[in-house]
Amino acid sequence: MNSLQHLRRGLMATAGTLFLALFICLLVRPEWLVGWGTVILVAMVPAQIVISLVWQARYPLVLAALPQPLRGMAFTALNGVIGAAVAYVAWRTVGGTLPVATPFLIMFLIFSVAITLVLVVPLQCWPFSSLIGHTGLKGAALVLAAYGLAYGGYLWLFDFGFLVGAPFYQPGLDPHGLFRAWTPLVFSIAMLVPVLGLVLFDFWPITKLTARLSVLGRQPMFGLIALTLILAVAAGLWAVFVGQGLDPVVFMVRVCVTVNFGYFILLVMFEGVPQLRLPQPWRGLVLNGIAIGLAVLMLWLYEHVAGQRFVLIAGAPGYAMELWLASAMLAVTFPLMVVVGSYFQFWPIARPASVGSDPVGAEPEGRSR
Repeated sequence: MNSLQHLRRGLMATAGTLFLALFICLLVRPEWLVGWGTVILVAMVPAQIVISLVWQARYPLVLAALPQPLRGMAFTALNGVIGAAVAYVAWRTVGGTLPVATPFLIMFLIFSVAITLVLVVPLQCWPFSSLIGHTGLKGAALVLAAYGLAYGGYLWLFDFGFLVGAPFYQPGLDPHGLFRAWTPLVFSIAMLVPVLGLVLFDFWPITKLTARLSVLGRQPMFGLIALTLILAVAAGLWAVFVGQGLDPVVFMVRVCVTVNFGYFILLVMFEGVPQLRLPQPWRGLVLNGIAIGLAVLMLWLYEHVAGQRFVLIAGAPGYAMELWLASAMLAVTFPLMVVVGSYFQFWPIARPASVGSDPVGAEPEGRSR
């Protein structure tokens, strides 16, 4: 496939995925989308990260060997089964089996996605990448570790005292952590901005440093250096926006979620734009600029479409518009993009790739040190 065909495929797949995602979002009530819809779909994302990045949609082999569209359907079904099990366990534990999708449950599941991406991208699946040779066991161990770390962080950091008096509030479900629950959640989403931005930079300038000191290029040193830079950038974003008075929830959605959505379009639907052959950091600067431009465009599109269909009030105290935007972009559209790009390999737009070829979102371990 030449560069023009690759770009045309990305444009067609992106347009089709956006149309289908928005159709789904407009088909259901906003209250359901930001509630149970988000619970069900976000519970599938960590497994989706493992299937598409760690397993590279090549495992289980019996599924990867199927012709399209059976291959895509099989991986989607596998993802759905794992996600349903996660949603059920989370509802039984964090959610307290309440009949409503509470902030306890939703925030924990979103937090687990951020933890999973950190484990997979800067840490490159360490230590499981070096300890476990079996592909399936490595992915399973990473998912369990992600949820374990997320649960520990949830108990330590999240406090829901601001919800006292709400009909669903139960003191036994509140971890009574160190911070108002929005703070660790928003910061974890802010961290994903430099995580994904570094991917477009091919981890420059960290790679410049590791080229001089090879020991720093091996895990866990590489991951620790990357995490230090990620935390610094996220803290800087927080200081610039929240520190200057922007509401944290508005910052999370209108800055972090939308920018991350722009990154996902480039990384998933256009496979990182390999046609752009520029040396770093120029390649990263151009791609990050495009991602931010896409973020602005997507924010306008999704908000405009929602405003035409629903009456959603933006801002505090309910954040109805912001929560709808976050759910529509990252709970519905992003998983659908992975299904289209990784599971279905852009079928029927393009001819399916062979099992041995690199799929969408090739695992960061391809750069393993």
